[in-house]
Amino acid sequence: MDLSQKPNTAQAIHDGHDYVVQDNQLGKNEKKTFLVVILTFITMVVEISYGYITGSMALLADGWHMASHVGALGISLVVYRLAQSQSLNKKLSFGAGKLIPLGGYTSALMLGLVAVFMAVESFERLLNPVAISFNTAVTVAVVGLVVNIMSVLLLMDSHSHHDHEDHHQHEAHHEGEDHDHDHIHDHNHRSALLHVMADALTSILAIGALLVGRYFGWMWADPLIGILGSLVILKWAFGLAQDTVWELLDGNSKLIKGEEIRKLFAEDVNVKIADLHVWRIAPSAHACELVIHGQELRGTDYYRQRILEKFNIQHLIIEERVSTWPST
Repeated sequence: MDLSQKPNTAQAIHDGHDYVVQDNQLGKNEKKTFLVVILTFITMVVEISYGYITGSMALLADGWHMASHVGALGISLVVYRLAQSQSLNKKLSFGAGKLIPLGGYTSALMLGLVAVFMAVESFERLLNPVAISFNTAVTVAVVGLVVNIMSVLLLMDSHSHHDHEDHHQHEAHHEGEDHDHDHIHDHNHRSALLHVMADALTSILAIGALLVGRYFGWMWADPLIGILGSLVILKWAFGLAQDTVWELLDGNSKLIKGEEIRKLFAEDVNVKIADLHVWRIAPSAHACELVIHGQELRGTDYYRQRILEKFNIQHLIIEERVSTWPST
């Protein structure tokens, strides 16, 4: 068995698994996330305070939604720091890359609890309406919406760029280009963008509910929006939990398909691939293990080169075996 590690044909073999430490884009994402946390934390305090003062459940829903966002991103900031620890990377078999989906999964559980709390509060207000200071509530909600838009713009550019790189990874390698420095799949950053977009939507709904209550007297609209906001958070939390738990359980890579690797050798009647596994071990790193049965030994370097020419795999282990089988 060849136990050597070769991230790609242009990189030297190394013994470490510090994929997160070497990932410069994660540091940039961390700084952007920190700025968004500061913005949303200040707005969260204002909205929740004025939500209780004015009696607006829609404003409280938007504030608690922002609180869930601050909590989730706070966990992400801690995860970023831990994941870049040299000592921690040395203690874990494949480095600290799995800390990032672990942080996202923890955030998803917290957001689920926040959604339940919001729903309960909204139902109580729906059954027992309270007076609302509409002018103040609308003003604060608009401020919250502005902050959400600023946060979306802050995170949007980087996310869109890396999604584009994810989508065209194989095409880039077919053309012989090296996009390793751009190829990121950061659950913390991606979920942050989805969350602030959900915050912006909740703010818009809150403003609409307050205006309807003010001009049409539909007091039930405000707590109804609170319930809708809780459903938005719950749906987002469920989606985040699904994505992160898949990586935590070493689910098959959704970016590099095992069948695509098999196709590389499909026309070679003397080669059969067995026990093939491809999974993500860090935001920008994949691992692959496979056993190749051939009627003659070609050396693992032959197969390694063919695979790495087409796929961006940082940890590749190949076992070659001589086997014979009846011709068909």
